[in-house]
Amino acid sequence: METIPEGWLQFLFVAVPVLSLIGTWMGLRTAGRLAERRNKEGGKRERADSGVE
Repeated sequence: METIPEGWLQFLFVAVPVLSLIGTWMGLRTAGRLAERRNKEGGKRERADSGVE
């Protein structure tokens, strides 16, 4: 069984955490925008589960 070349190993050690940080940043940005939009609407829209007991 061959080992992974050192260049690929270094690339993976850098690329994987960077892509993870970018994905986390994008998700938090989207969540913030959705929360901001929800606050702007106020109570205009009725919740889908408001009539469920």
